[in-house]
Amino acid sequence: MDNDRITLRLPDIYLRQIDIFIKAGEFSTRSEVIRHAVNEFIKNYSDRILEKADTIKKVQELEAAVEAMAPYNKK
Repeated sequence: MDNDRITLRLPDIYLRQIDIFIKAGEFSTRSEVIRHAVNEFIKNYSDRILEKADTIKKVQELEAAVEAMAPYNKK
């Protein structure tokens, strides 16, 4: 997998916390921490998007069912 370089600005408190993770031996570099964080975000956000898509699909199915019943509801 190719990697591209980006510039990222973060608040000092975030950088201090990232550096603590590195000093604790959890990660070896700031880049590794950021890659891990982005990966986790993408996984979590993708799950949320899929849940929303599933909800939208269910709503559309219900709307179609209601429309299909409309002729029977007229008196």
